[in-house]
Amino acid sequence: MSHADGVRSSWIRIVRWLEENAAASARALNPPATDADIQQLRDQLGFRIPEALETWLRLNNGSTAKPQPHVDSRVFPGGEVFLDCQSIIDRHRNNLRIADDIGDEDWWQSSWIPVLAEPDAHYGLVLDVGQRDGSVPVLAYRETDYPKKYASSLEELLAGVADMLEHGRGDGLLTRGRKASVEDGRVVWD
Repeated sequence: MSHADGVRSSWIRIVRWLEENAAASARALNPPATDADIQQLRDQLGFRIPEALETWLRLNNGSTAKPQPHVDSRVFPGGEVFLDCQSIIDRHRNNLRIADDIGDEDWWQSSWIPVLAEPDAHYGLVLDVGQRDGSVPVLAYRETDYPKKYASSLEELLAGVADMLEHGRGDGLLTRGRKASVEDGRVVWD
C-alpha cells in the first residue's frame, strides 16, 4: 500500500468515526479541495506537493478554522487544526518572510509544508519535502524550537489517530497518553 493509500484509508476511518460519534467535529471539515485549489497550492509553493498530502486535501480541504478557530475544528489530540490549501499557502509564505526578516534560514525552510497548526501560536506539524531520499517525514515545531523530526510520514500520524478513535487504544505519536471522548457533539482529547 502506498503512503497516499494509507492516508486515504486512515482519514476515511477518522471521518467515519467523527460522523458516527462527534457530528459537530465532522461538520467542521471542509469539502474536498478542487483541482483549482491544488493547482494554486502547487503554484504558490513552487513545487509539487506530496501525493499523500494531495490525497488528504482531496478528501477534505482542511477544517473550518478560519478566520478564528472554534472548538469543533480541533479534531486532533493536541488541539491543532487541519489546514486548508489557502491556510497552508498563507502560513508557508508568512513563515518564510519571518525567517528572512530575522536572518535565520533554519527557522523556516521553503521545503516545509505546514499541515496541522495551533491557530493562534507558532506550533504545529509540517511535511518536509526536501529530503534527498524522497521520503516526506513529519516535523514538529514550537514557538521556542526549530522543527524536529516527529514521524516518518503523514500516514503514520493519521493511522495512530484512527486506531485510537476506533479502538480506544493505540500508540500513535499524536495520541500517546491521550483518550478521545465526546462533549456536545465534538471530539475532546484527554
